[in-house]
Amino acid sequence: MSSSQPAPVNPARVFQYMGSQVRIHADASDTKGQFALVEFVTRPGLEPPMHTHTNEDEMFVIIEGSMNLIQESGSRIVAAGEAGIVRRGTPHTFKILSPFLRTMNVFTPAGFEDFFRKLAGDTPPAFEQISQVAAEFGTRLALRQLAI
Repeated sequence: MSSSQPAPVNPARVFQYMGSQVRIHADASDTKGQFALVEFVTRPGLEPPMHTHTNEDEMFVIIEGSMNLIQESGSRIVAAGEAGIVRRGTPHTFKILSPFLRTMNVFTPAGFEDFFRKLAGDTPPAFEQISQVAAEFGTRLALRQLAI
């Protein structure tokens, strides 16, 4: 196998990632690479650092709870029944405003669902490992957060 090919990724559909429950409803193999549909159940304190996807757009559809979706251009509250869209190349994060948050995220094109699979497990990986894996998937993590 060439060193330029990514390492095999666990094909699991349900797993823990950084303290959150993840369920992959559709991945690249299901959609011919067009999109991935990933469900997250998470709670305050488990939000990601500010980050930028260079390969995919991301849409958050809030099923339960609410969050403050933060982008360079500003922020807005997104609650159950609403959606927020982040275009590729846009630095973003979110702050959970409810006791827990359940979202369905659409990544287009597909592929970023394997980032979560690669870092799955009960023990959160170190920031350096997360940053390295993110880079493998075309995502940059910010070293500092925007003011929330």
